[in-house]
Amino acid sequence: MPLLAEALKAGISVAEFWEMTPRETFAAVEAAAWRMRQEQMLALSTAWHTAALSRAKKLPALAVLMARMKDGGRPKTEDRGKLAERRREFNEMKERMIPHLPTPSPRGRRGENIGAKEEGRGNRAPTAG
Repeated sequence: MPLLAEALKAGISVAEFWEMTPRETFAAVEAAAWRMRQEQMLALSTAWHTAALSRAKKLPALAVLMARMKDGGRPKTEDRGKLAERRREFNEMKERMIPHLPTPSPRGRRGENIGAKEEGRGNRAPTAG
């Protein structure tokens, strides 16, 4: 019984399994899988932050870190202004650079002339159509 095995892996008891519909069982198994993914992301995040903070020359105050969590990790208003300025500078630089980028070759992977192929003049012999 693969569904029973999956339900047991998800923490559903045998008695609960037999009282549930297949749809409820599937939903409970999916919810358990979601919880496991959330726990894995939390564990990875914790490991990353531990490593990052252990390398910091100066440990930020806990209140500062907690305040960032309350804001959803968004930068402060003054940081957003700097971000917008840098984005504007990047876009201006991109506009200046794009005309100077080389254009891709009109040839395909096998050396076919793509433009000619569309007109029926490719490198291959014409097929009966």
